[in-house]
Amino acid sequence: MRDNIFMVGFYLVLLAFVLIIIEAHIPSFGVLGITAIISLLVGGKIIVDAGGIFGIPLDWPIFIGLATGMIIVTAIASRIVIRSLKKKPISGIEGMIGGHVHIVEWSQTTGLVIAQGELWQAVSLHPHSFQRGDIAQIGAVHELILHIHPNKS
Repeated sequence: MRDNIFMVGFYLVLLAFVLIIIEAHIPSFGVLGITAIISLLVGGKIIVDAGGIFGIPLDWPIFIGLATGMIIVTAIASRIVIRSLKKKPISGIEGMIGGHVHIVEWSQTTGLVIAQGELWQAVSLHPHSFQRGDIAQIGAVHELILHIHPNKS
């Protein structure tokens, strides 16, 4: 019976390490990390109560140290993920929104513009008297057509 309880504690500690490794690779916003810490502490309690692991006596400071390390890893991983989610995209169509274009030709609500060194079709919801060389701002991109408006700055 004692061996079965000890093995449950041992498996909980192993589960904690697996969860913290998964947390480092999958953005779970700390959920897996918190679960790993709980698993480690519960498994540690079982092992300490059982008198150690494989004949080696273990005490709480070892598990507290491991839990502290896991908390640090989880906090760093969560912070990196949250920062990356808050950043504005810098590539692709999402990165173009808010950017500037140079008017090549324009006729009331449609025309051609240069954005990121490429020639694009553009439309505007309202008629504008853009001239060649004017700068406008991208408000949206829909089916490879830029929706532009006058530059605010």
